[in-house]
Amino acid sequence: MPEPTHLRRLQEQMRAAIAGAGPLGLDAEVTIRSSAKLSASQRLDLYRRSHRLRLLEAMRASYPALAHMLGRELFDDLAWEYLQERPSRSYTLQRLGEELPDHLEANRPDADGPREAWPDLMIDLARLERTFAEVYDGPGLEGEAAPTSAALPAAPDAGWLAATVEPAACLRLVRSSFAAGPYLAAVRRGERPAIPAPAESFLVLSRRDYAVRLTALDAARYRLLDRLRRGDRIEQAAAVAPMAPLAAWREVRRWSDEGCFRLLHRRRPAGRSSSGLKTPQKEYA
Repeated sequence: MPEPTHLRRLQEQMRAAIAGAGPLGLDAEVTIRSSAKLSASQRLDLYRRSHRLRLLEAMRASYPALAHMLGRELFDDLAWEYLQERPSRSYTLQRLGEELPDHLEANRPDADGPREAWPDLMIDLARLERTFAEVYDGPGLEGEAAPTSAALPAAPDAGWLAATVEPAACLRLVRSSFAAGPYLAAVRRGERPAIPAPAESFLVLSRRDYAVRLTALDAARYRLLDRLRRGDRIEQAAAVAPMAPLAAWREVRRWSDEGCFRLLHRRRPAGRSSSGLKTPQKEYA
């Protein structure tokens, strides 16, 4: 039986041969046998083609909107170039394309000239799709008694306007150079949307009941939610947005239904305990 270091070297050589990243170069102890119908070289080529097709299939599944925007042939060429430069080292294909946005940024075709809009569209869309996968696969609020609008008053008092939020682990804010959220949502619905014109847009991603939610925001709501997740009180965040406190409160109630917050910490009136509350049930009692 080969020694571990020798076996490791053979495995690396076989991996490189199948991935097309190098010549066969296997030691004499290892033989790819010919079959009745295929030579050893043909069998290796079959493995190579199958390997490439499987990886590209996984990349298209991870980036369906980018694949739609570029077209299958161009996307496959880009994805294969990426895989040659940054081969996967993980046991799961779920992480295969996690560095694609960084690869696109590092290899911008306009790096040596005037900045163009279309590379930004590609990079922004790739980052959004990667963020979508992180929210989908990561921790959410399932199984937790997270706040909803039904548990919050329609008209807030001073204590609620002084409240802070504890964001859900799945909450993400995304800023892009075009309407990437509606484009991604349309592709995932099986539609064939046209590429929108470049324009700054804002998006919040969250998850509730195992479903990822993408919600478009305007600049004021984006600033409001960004300040809230950083720890500002609702009234403070509203002033920065800027937005009327009551309007900000309405957004907090709506975002609670979308799974953006794990807890809301209401500030107690003067003379009462202001210690942090551990659960939503205690908060709303």
